[in-house]
Amino acid sequence: MVDTIYIDAIYTKEIELNKETLIHLKKSDVKKLALFASVQFLKLDIVKRQLKELNIEILTTKAKRTDKEIQILGCDAYHESFQDNIIDKADAILYIGDGLFHPQAILYSQIHEKGITEVILYDPIADHMRIISRENIQENIDKLRRNLKILVAAKTVGILVTLKPVQQYLRGALKLRDKLNAEGKDAYVFLDNTIDMGHFENYPFIEVWVNTACPRIGMDDIINAPKPLININHAIDPIKALEELKR
Repeated sequence: MVDTIYIDAIYTKEIELNKETLIHLKKSDVKKLALFASVQFLKLDIVKRQLKELNIEILTTKAKRTDKEIQILGCDAYHESFQDNIIDKADAILYIGDGLFHPQAILYSQIHEKGITEVILYDPIADHMRIISRENIQENIDKLRRNLKILVAAKTVGILVTLKPVQQYLRGALKLRDKLNAEGKDAYVFLDNTIDMGHFENYPFIEVWVNTACPRIGMDDIINAPKPLININHAIDPIKALEELKR
């Protein structure tokens, strides 16, 4: 067995919010701010000082899958992903990092809440600020609603399980299979190392697929999936999930 060593690639330059971001925070009259960053950008001493100079209270938490406070992963896409519920307490959310994959997880984590707080993104490499909101994931939410309704009515369900370490969730898949079978559905478990949706066409009798691997597969990829696709967290109780999405 080969040991694997993971080393964080830290951004070495000082991170400082630009003028545009500071003006936006001041105009928005932010009192409490939830702060998140990807692992490369956790050296935020200057950023914290800037926020305190604006009399903004900084709220931080640790995602359950991460090693460090403030850090967020793309799979932290559920309300229960975090140790403390700082998002509901915050007037605004600030994410430090580049790209959209990680901050969109913060949007997804709010889809069962009464409202989705927008996320302010500051990219220290491009020195650029932008804002993402519910509009960025509305198509995904609409598709999720549709897929949940299809699952409720479906007779045959395929449950996808990856063999990759950490993402493998066979025990949960088997429990869901037994639950669906008890409800009168025909549920089948499919195991593979890589989930390739191009293989869905090989099983035309499957009406809807349930993903048990990375949750972003059942959130981002549902738009282009050739068959309805749902994460196991939503598939366990689709009626409840539908009710919560109506908020």
